[in-house]
Amino acid sequence: MPSRQLLSTLLTSLSSTRWSLTRTLRSDNPLDLNGELRGTATFTAQSPGDWLYCEEGDMPANIGIPMQPGMRWSKKYIWRLGQDTDRISVWFVKVAAGPEEADYLFHDFDFDVDTLVPEEKSAAQKDPGEFVASPVPPEVLASDAGNDTSVLNARGNHLCINDMYRTAYAFRIEPATGQVLSWASRHVVKGPKKGQEIINRYEKGL
Repeated sequence: MPSRQLLSTLLTSLSSTRWSLTRTLRSDNPLDLNGELRGTATFTAQSPGDWLYCEEGDMPANIGIPMQPGMRWSKKYIWRLGQDTDRISVWFVKVAAGPEEADYLFHDFDFDVDTLVPEEKSAAQKDPGEFVASPVPPEVLASDAGNDTSVLNARGNHLCINDMYRTAYAFRIEPATGQVLSWASRHVVKGPKKGQEIINRYEKGL
C-alpha cells in the first residue's frame, strides 16, 4: 500500500496541469460509441481531501454513430483521499445546481502489492480474474539524471444493477519526487446487454 505522502503527492501533481486526453472506445454494440475521442482533463482541489475531476472535448465526425460533429461531451467525478484511511476513492457527482458534491461511491483504489513497478515491467498483462489489467501510460522521461520512471497501478470495481464496471489505473511516476508524468485508465463493462472497453491515456498539455 502506498504511503499517505505518496498518495497526497500523486493527487497534488495531478491537479498541477491540464491533461491532454485520448480515449479509445470499443463496444460489442454497433449503436454505441466506437472510435477515438480527444479532449482535456483537469483536477481542481475542493474541500480538504477532495479533488474535482473534469473532462471535456468535441465529438468527431467518425465516432461510429450519427451525432452532430462538434457536439461537446463532458464528465465529472470527485477523487477523495480519506481523512482517516490512507486510501483514494472515486465518487459520482451529484446532479444538482450549485457546487459539485460527491453523491455515491464509484470505487475504491486497490493498489498492487508491488507498489511501484519499474518501467520495464509495466507492460500490459492479461486480466487477473476479478480485476482487469492496467493499461500502459504514455512514455515519458523523468527529469532526473537517470530518466527512469516507475508505474503505480491500482484497480477498482463497481456493480451497477446487472452491469459490472472493472477499472484499472496506471500512473507513471518520477521516483525521486512522486510526481505524475503521465497516466492511463481502462474501464471494462460487462453485462447482459453490455460489452465495452474504454482506454484513456493522459499526457501533460502544452
